[in-house]
Amino acid sequence: MPLLPVGTRSGYLKVRDRASYEFALTSAAAALRVEDGVVAEARLALGGVGTVPWRAREAEEILTGAPVDDETFRAAAEAAVRDPFTVPGTEFKVELAKRTVVRILQTVSGVRS
Repeated sequence: MPLLPVGTRSGYLKVRDRASYEFALTSAAAALRVEDGVVAEARLALGGVGTVPWRAREAEEILTGAPVDDETFRAAAEAAVRDPFTVPGTEFKVELAKRTVVRILQTVSGVRS
């Protein structure tokens, strides 16, 4: 992820079946710069859902300029997995990925519901 200005908060969340498992079912990394309750800049990436990690640029566009709240985070999560790649038995990862995105955005922004 490209570096963001001072004041940017970032984090990474890895969701696993068990703590002893190395590989994530889903993961998300986020970096947000918030000014006056509005997302000034955002970076978001997902892993564990498809064949390779990817940057969720459409979700970043939704976040940028939007208020820091759960409604914004849910809209970004929907955009992040709009066209998911799943194979039989992995469909559950789509909802899990959305929840992972919302959780990391809440954590990084300091918003908890």
